[in-house]
Amino acid sequence: LADGDILQYNLAESKFKPAQPGSILQSRTTAQGQTSSALSTGGAGDINITAAKTFALLKVETSHAAWVTIYTDSTSRTNDSSRTEVQDPAPGSGVLAEVITTGATTQIITPGTFCWNNDSTPSTTTYLKVVNKDPAAQQITVTLTYVQLES
Repeated sequence: LADGDILQYNLAESKFKPAQPGSILQSRTTAQGQTSSALSTGGAGDINITAAKTFALLKVETSHAAWVTIYTDSTSRTNDSSRTEVQDPAPGSGVLAEVITTGATTQIITPGTFCWNNDSTPSTTTYLKVVNKDPAAQQITVTLTYVQLES
């Protein structure tokens, strides 16, 4: 062992060993979801994206103008369904992040935001509400860029 090594437990050998470079830290990745159908202007749709149980959100990309809200769980998404985009979410409401875009664009999240699944058994499902802000009906794709923090 050397100063600065990160240790990893090797179950097969029943001992700690230095971790291999890159075996601990995760690389950024993307996950994507799409509304099930075209949304009318101002229409809302729900998307479930498979990402990670906990992650650092870096970017949100939309295929069209949209208001995208990311939640901890489906109950929080349902409870927030009547809030307008000019209202701030209440503290503890389960809203993790939201962006409003004016077209097909990528919104960077600064500072990066922690997101997590708050289901009774945490899973990799990320819950989103998408509102179409395009002047025409659109099926909207949302892409999240993130770094996984929990396996």
